[in-house]
Amino acid sequence: MKITVGGDSHGRSMIGVLEGMPAGMRVDVEKIDLMLRRRRGGFGRGERMKLEDDHAEIVAGLWKGVTTGAPIVIAVNNKGRANPVSGVRSVPRPGHVDYAAWRRYKLSDLNAYAERSSARWTVVFTALGALAKQFLESFEIILYSYVCSIGRVKAENVPDERSELIKRRDASRVYCPNSDVSDRMCMEIEKAMSAGDSLGGSFRVVAENVPAGLGSYSDIFEKLDSKIGAYFMSIPAVKGVFIGSEKTDLFGSSYHDPFDVEKGIVVRKSNNAGGIEGGITNGESIIVTAYVKPVPTLKAGLQSVDLRSMKKSTAPYVRSDVCVVPAASVVGEATLALILLEVFLKRYGDDNMKDIRRRYRNEVIPRWDDGFWKDDDR
Repeated sequence: MKITVGGDSHGRSMIGVLEGMPAGMRVDVEKIDLMLRRRRGGFGRGERMKLEDDHAEIVAGLWKGVTTGAPIVIAVNNKGRANPVSGVRSVPRPGHVDYAAWRRYKLSDLNAYAERSSARWTVVFTALGALAKQFLESFEIILYSYVCSIGRVKAENVPDERSELIKRRDASRVYCPNSDVSDRMCMEIEKAMSAGDSLGGSFRVVAENVPAGLGSYSDIFEKLDSKIGAYFMSIPAVKGVFIGSEKTDLFGSSYHDPFDVEKGIVVRKSNNAGGIEGGITNGESIIVTAYVKPVPTLKAGLQSVDLRSMKKSTAPYVRSDVCVVPAASVVGEATLALILLEVFLKRYGDDNMKDIRRRYRNEVIPRWDDGFWKDDDR
């Protein structure tokens, strides 16, 4: 499977290409657009999202609404195409790519780097992830995300039951499934708005009903942990990723998840590992928590340097959000969906949905004595 994303923040459109998608899956574009609307929302978003009306247009890879096995190409047009900065910009924003990119590419206008480094590209990445979610849902693998913290406000208690969690999350302006904490998060964002500042936080993505055996321990970069680290760290502003329980101060006897047997099936009484052991899924829910830094563009401005005159200056305010954690949680949901799609197809094939479903259903709980070592030559 291969993912390619192209386009500029203020260009005509963002383009996403997904290669390796099996033939025979019916695509619901409305479900893709629903996820794009979630990404566009969340308290703390800036003026740009008021301009956009994101809609996924599948321009290749479908025949009568069904995947053909050819690369799927999705376009999301940009309505906010006017660059918010007129003229050449020579003052870099601390925390943004401006200065580092100028040192690398030497183009004497920092606006050029903002086009690609802008998080606008995640709109089409989310669209591809929504497509991956549809595939996984056809195998009863369910993904969802929610906000854990914004600034200093943390949601300590969230519902254990998925439907209740999602209901409360969707009722929250910041996608937090705890109403009291959600209100406090909004107050924290309002304070940052008034001060011309920005806020970071954290979000969590959960994947339920994931079969055991996805991923690999053979190639260190094929480990599912490795892929999660690489993919999630590609999300703009994400600076840290944690898989499973964050209670790392426990003894091993308390942290690791003991095995048990119920009705002839191996089960776990806990899931501190977050569904992955040794780079391979173990049959428990996958739990990924990501940490998002504050947005680097501040209305109040930070001290900087004018690269043209080499004198101290104040970083400019370029149209931006105050807090992107809710939106980032939706991008994270799309990200985990694409990762699981990749390892699922590697395990069960990427040819035709019927053949993949047959292979998947024929997968039985393995028996220890399956006859493999009874070969006459051994």
